[in-house]
Amino acid sequence: MAQITPHSRPVELAYRSGFTLQALGLLALVISPDASRLDSAWSVIGYVLISAGVLISGWLLQVYMPEVRLIVLAGAVIGCLLQAAGAMGAGGYLIPLGLGFVFVGSCGLVGKEAYCFRFREGWYLMPVLALLTVALLVQNTLDHPMPVTSVLLILATALLFSFTIRKYKMPFYGKCGGND
Repeated sequence: MAQITPHSRPVELAYRSGFTLQALGLLALVISPDASRLDSAWSVIGYVLISAGVLISGWLLQVYMPEVRLIVLAGAVIGCLLQAAGAMGAGGYLIPLGLGFVFVGSCGLVGKEAYCFRFREGWYLMPVLALLTVALLVQNTLDHPMPVTSVLLILATALLFSFTIRKYKMPFYGKCGGND
């Protein structure tokens, strides 16, 4: 298998900061009155932070299979475009749908970390983010907040903060150990 040159410390910190931005973005959505719409400052901040975090970490992602990085970045870019189209009036449902595409990128990132470094939170986050996307779409369609969306947001936020703290505690030059 090809050898990957490790990031320098500043680049690795930037990579890890993407997870921090995502966690803070989820926290902003927890505070938001309606996380499925961009009608409050908290929801706008949440969507921007999550998208920026996935784009930063996705851009700096080091993997043996370049297709993984492509999926992460394509999901994030498509998601950002859908969110922008929704914000410009092309359909409010595009906003949570766009976040779902951004979550595809986030799942690629946490999945890579879960695989390489046994971060269980990464495995748990993937189905939670998928369910959260569906809940946000339903909430947007019904036009009122749903308790299940709040529960999923809180769960995703807790998992991502736990994941991020573990990532920062990890040595800078760890090698992917797989699931041996």
